[in-house]
Amino acid sequence: MLRRRMLLAGSLAATGAMPARGQGRVARLGLLSSGQISIDQFRQWGLPELAREGFVEGRTLQFFARSSDGDPARLAPLAAEVIAARPDVVIAVSNPVAHVLRARDPGLPIVMGFAGTDPVADGLAASLARPGGSVTGVVMLAEELDLKRLEMLRLALPGARRIGYLAGATFVPSRVPAMVAAAARMGVELVAVSAGGPESLGPAFAALRSADVHAVVVGSFPGFSTHAAALAALARGSRLPTICEWRTMAEAGCLISHGPVNEELRRQVARHVARILRGQPPGEIPMFQAERFETVVNLRTAREIGVEVPALVLAAAQEVIE
Repeated sequence: MLRRRMLLAGSLAATGAMPARGQGRVARLGLLSSGQISIDQFRQWGLPELAREGFVEGRTLQFFARSSDGDPARLAPLAAEVIAARPDVVIAVSNPVAHVLRARDPGLPIVMGFAGTDPVADGLAASLARPGGSVTGVVMLAEELDLKRLEMLRLALPGARRIGYLAGATFVPSRVPAMVAAAARMGVELVAVSAGGPESLGPAFAALRSADVHAVVVGSFPGFSTHAAALAALARGSRLPTICEWRTMAEAGCLISHGPVNEELRRQVARHVARILRGQPPGEIPMFQAERFETVVNLRTAREIGVEVPALVLAAAQEVIE
């Protein structure tokens, strides 16, 4: 049985579309993210997967979502707003979002979509195989992927010795120092600059230019992927090669992207949600780890900023944008 249900009667205008009449009961699914793109992509890939599982928006499912647009100060009030809508399950995009939600309602079923930091080390789960408690979901370990992106950027630009790191405003406190230390072990000086909403991107790139970095690793953060086109334009205007997270970011103008296959992970989040909506406790559902990754190189950007991408990097890419 769902932890919370409600009858179709009453206005749902404040949180989503009115379900079709005569359907009896609906499940209520919330989503809270630091970036609008997570909402858009769950609508694109997650909601159709839920429909295949029998939860159809407007008939048997009500979906409502909120984005802080990169501003960490907005997460707590938005979490309160989402919880006030009495969801049966909430998708939390990132560990900080999951912590904010759980602090306000410890019993609320939460599906991570995605966990960027190890949820066990972060205190959100007892183990990946059996999380226990109220949190399960999809793990992509963005910290490790940021390090992988640094390694790939060094292959693409072997002469770069001072590299910028664009960090998300909601990163856990240990994430930037760990990245700086890992870079030092590689013989690279990493200059970290934090950014949140779109208005902070310009000053962040100005700071990176002032630090005379040779290239930039863009950290895994929904606010950055939401504003990928603006971010890429700032990088190109500064003639700074960037390596970003998602394929869509390379398509928007980043030099290179490397990350999981987004569509697969969104669908897996939906499958976790469906299991909880059918009555399975989240603590009994194993967390899913990303398994497939893709690299995209944008040669148009390379030509624009005057960078020659080595053949080794091109050969490793799943797609090259000419």
